[in-house]
Amino acid sequence: MELTVIQREILQELINLYREKNRPIKGTEIALRLNRNPGTIRNQMQALRALDLVDGVPGPKGGYVPTSKAYRALGLGDEGEIIVPIYKEGKKVEGVKVIKIEFDTVTHEKCCSSKIHIEGDTKHFNIGDIIRVGPTYHNKIIINGRVIGRDDIHRILLIDVLGVSSIPNIRVGDVGIKEVYTVSPENTLRETAKLFAEKNISGAPVVDDDRLVGIISLHDIAENIDNVDKKVEEVMNRNVITIHKDEKIYDALVIMNKNNVGRLVIVDENDKIIGIITRTDILKIISGKFPENFVVNKT
Repeated sequence: MELTVIQREILQELINLYREKNRPIKGTEIALRLNRNPGTIRNQMQALRALDLVDGVPGPKGGYVPTSKAYRALGLGDEGEIIVPIYKEGKKVEGVKVIKIEFDTVTHEKCCSSKIHIEGDTKHFNIGDIIRVGPTYHNKIIINGRVIGRDDIHRILLIDVLGVSSIPNIRVGDVGIKEVYTVSPENTLRETAKLFAEKNISGAPVVDDDRLVGIISLHDIAENIDNVDKKVEEVMNRNVITIHKDEKIYDALVIMNKNNVGRLVIVDENDKIIGIITRTDILKIISGKFPENFVVNKT
């Protein structure tokens, strides 16, 4: 079952509220939590009900409740427990999940260690393994470390922390590019390369008659360096991956990884282009270094 990022977000918040309040949840409550339009929630709920992920409870005290199928669709445990994954050498370790993270030492000037409490077999890990924990659900914390010890009885991994990062819970639309440069499918690669150099950009949407028809990158031009008189439409990527302005930057990373792309076109409710966000931009945001051509919208 393939859910959109918005549907997953709504479904997860429904589960969170249902666990907190133990009663049917109204769409307006979800809208308030997610800072979304109530009409959007209603429309998405109809789709989720059709997928048998949500049940509707009628009456003044009614609302929505998640079905057991909803928990499975999100990869949650039977009681809605959030699963925090653990990776070894870049690959997810199946059958193992993190249930508790403790920072053992943080004051030493040269090192920091952490105890990772897991559910599953600790024997999947050996001393020296490089592991990644997370992201955790709410604060999107990711811990990278090297295994330096193992307690098989209490199911604890002791790691040397190599780095900790947190993905900010901000929407891609709240980090907007001041100006979006587009190219025509009739432009030549030579003209496009000149535009990229002048504007110091590495990619741009291809627009024809106000319609988004493709995307072209500096890499595409480099692959055709011997024929720069080709038209953009001959080499552009027609499979344009877009993201709604209300999605979070974490969701943008998920979409990029899933589709093996380095940039997404940001659109509004009318599919109008309002910006572009790249993997490099997100990494800079995570490190607190916003790109110079970005502005954080305050509205």
